[in-house]
Amino acid sequence: MIPAVIDSGTRSPGEHELFRRLRDDPDTADWIVLHSFNLPRHRTQVQGEADFVVLAPGLGMLCLEVKAHRRVARDADGRWRLGGDPPVSRSPFKQAEDNMRSLLDVLRERRRAEADAVVAWSAVLFTHCEFRVPAVEWNSWEALDSRDLHSKPISSLVADVLKHARGELPFKALDGVPTKQECQAIASALRPRFEVIQPAAQRRSEQEDQLRAYTEEQYTALDGMARYSRVVFEGPAGTGKTILALEASRRATSQGKRVGLICFNRLLGQWLETEAAELGELVTATTLHRLMLQAARTEVPREVPEGFFETQLPELAIEQLLDRDDPPLFDTLVIDEAQDILRDPYLDFLDLVCEGGLASGSWTMFGDFERQALFDAADVSLDRFLSTRADAPVFGLRINCRNTPRIARWVSMLSALEPAYSRIRRPDTGPPPRTRYYSDDQEQGAMLAKLLGELYDGGFE
Repeated sequence: MIPAVIDSGTRSPGEHELFRRLRDDPDTADWIVLHSFNLPRHRTQVQGEADFVVLAPGLGMLCLEVKAHRRVARDADGRWRLGGDPPVSRSPFKQAEDNMRSLLDVLRERRRAEADAVVAWSAVLFTHCEFRVPAVEWNSWEALDSRDLHSKPISSLVADVLKHARGELPFKALDGVPTKQECQAIASALRPRFEVIQPAAQRRSEQEDQLRAYTEEQYTALDGMARYSRVVFEGPAGTGKTILALEASRRATSQGKRVGLICFNRLLGQWLETEAAELGELVTATTLHRLMLQAARTEVPREVPEGFFETQLPELAIEQLLDRDDPPLFDTLVIDEAQDILRDPYLDFLDLVCEGGLASGSWTMFGDFERQALFDAADVSLDRFLSTRADAPVFGLRINCRNTPRIARWVSMLSALEPAYSRIRRPDTGPPPRTRYYSDDQEQGAMLAKLLGELYDGGFE
């Protein structure tokens, strides 16, 4: 049976009954039955549908129309009345025949050899009434009714129709045709298997657009804190901090300010630089260490001494800035990954590049000061920074706009997130999280590399 189960939306009790009989009859084990076969290029209608297309090896193909009405009549004006349906001029037998001929048209386009050799016929099965009407416009053996259905197996009824049909053909049908293999070829031509997958690039683009739309709803956080010159936005992973940092930079440039958009991670810095290019020359997007190298007018030594980035580089950069006595580089700072930048030497450097310094200048920080210090770079807590370096309000971001609910729940559970996300913005779509277990760091690294490789191969960046 193709499909293997009947559609729950099929309302005809006759189709349910026939589906069950064709499926359960032991003599139909090597048959192929297509249920609800759609005919978009119908001979006489805009669109039609064959209730059942039966492919029986050695017998042929039968297009079977099912009528489950308890009352069937034809009026004096020649119109058919089937139960409470509106009257129609076309008989069920003509309907079944047209479906069969339309089906053969499709088959000839795809498998002409089988279409020209197969015995193809049509019949009508009245499942809920006895249709004992003298046959004039149809052959008596083309009409099956409730008495037939309950007196013989369905395999015998189909075989009887196709055997009669062989005698009606204008050519001599070959014995044993169609074979089982030919039935499979016909079925594949009429209802082929297929699998269409959305390209990864398109899927990625849709996800990025969706994430950006949800994150932009977080702009209300910037609106609410616009009156303050210095603000710390604190939130766990997924709350849109990086997109908010870009928007904060855009708003500052619209006021003519020179913006230093600074982060700690090199890969994030590259991404921010690409994104910030659209904001114009007033924005300098860079990593903290690259900015310090530029200020110090130096490069990373071939053999990097211990503590170079944490102590020596900040000292060199500060010394150069003080010696040159140049005006500050930026009117305002926008700092992403601020949890990795809270180190006294780094803060001393930022104090010099920002107009008014950290204590009196304009800046916005975004970070997760509890769980996302990935590089162990910070040695100053947020509380200490705010009490000794600068006075600024802290705005908590708790709406997750990046992850699906099922992923966000795993994140909350595995990280013991407290307080939890107040809201998860995305719908619960996509695959569930998959759990991988590893026994040591080496196995973990190999497993992670393999999974990342699969994503790259799938078109993700």
